[in-house]
Amino acid sequence: MSDAETQIQAGAVTSGFMGSIHLDERETVFAVQCLAGEGKVTLTGKTSDQSLKQALLDKMAAIRGVSVVDQVVVLPAASLGDRTYGIVKLPVINLGDGPGSAGGSHTVTQARMGDVLRLLDLTDGWYLAQMDDSYLGWVDPEDIFAIAKAELDSFWSGRVALVSAKTAESLTSPGGERAFRTDLVQGSVLPIAGVKGQWTTLKVPGGGEVWVKSSQVKEFAQVKDVFAEKKGAEGVIATACQYVGLPYLWGGTTVLGFDCSGLTQFAFKMNGYRLRRDADLQYEQGEPVADRKSLQPGDLVFFQTYRQGASHVGIYVGDSRYIQAGSSGLSMLSFNPADPDYSANLDKAYLGARRIIK
Repeated sequence: MSDAETQIQAGAVTSGFMGSIHLDERETVFAVQCLAGEGKVTLTGKTSDQSLKQALLDKMAAIRGVSVVDQVVVLPAASLGDRTYGIVKLPVINLGDGPGSAGGSHTVTQARMGDVLRLLDLTDGWYLAQMDDSYLGWVDPEDIFAIAKAELDSFWSGRVALVSAKTAESLTSPGGERAFRTDLVQGSVLPIAGVKGQWTTLKVPGGGEVWVKSSQVKEFAQVKDVFAEKKGAEGVIATACQYVGLPYLWGGTTVLGFDCSGLTQFAFKMNGYRLRRDADLQYEQGEPVADRKSLQPGDLVFFQTYRQGASHVGIYVGDSRYIQAGSSGLSMLSFNPADPDYSANLDKAYLGARRIIK
């Protein structure tokens, strides 16, 4: 077989493989190229999923008379050593769309203090990191504490506290100075160092401790218990409604500001349900709701706004009303034309609904 024929076959196999898998670059790294020459196919590039690499190798092995040279790197990169996890050490950080870009329109999502990121690669001094929802973004090393798996397990080995208040001021001592310019935000989880009266001491990733009022946190025996309880639609709606009037923030997932899918993901997570990060990704979850007459409180309602497909999402609360984070802020709107909160634009843009809570 000539090199040209080998290249054509290898290209067809690669193209067919890519077409056969449901892959989203926001959640999975798969940048693989194939080069043909001298009776062999060389695969190069990177992926964050070992199973995808193996599946492609198996496909290539079916090409008769051609040997396959595997040069595909499975992340995390070897250059990271054993420190392949990072714990966020600031109250809120931005993850960006590239090395050195993590603010404004470059923000893809946010993380809270205590959130654990999987570190995949390092480029121009910035980490490519993966959130626990699989979403990818670039992180400034100054914002996290890089750690090995054994150290990570030790960090979470005892009792933990969930910030249950919208914000919690963290101090260097009871009644002392602020530890950070920004308060800890609802949804943050940190290990408990001790409790003294009305104060709880929390461990800070990378070292040190902060004091918060015990009334602003909820204790759990272990970290896996924090978001384990499914609290139903009432809890989801209550969590979202406390932020009505909050300004919109591109990429926002906290009290500092939400985008549409950041709000839905947060409200559901706080009540025991896991959603993917973006509206179109959330549209792939749950069960379709046949029509608006069948909507139930807690259903996700989707809209086709600035691009094809699901590009906006809200939470149905009942009586034709839904809560959403739009460009003018977080608000309650209605599908009913007779309601003062009716949005004609979103009514026309309605795409469908998904039921997460059964």
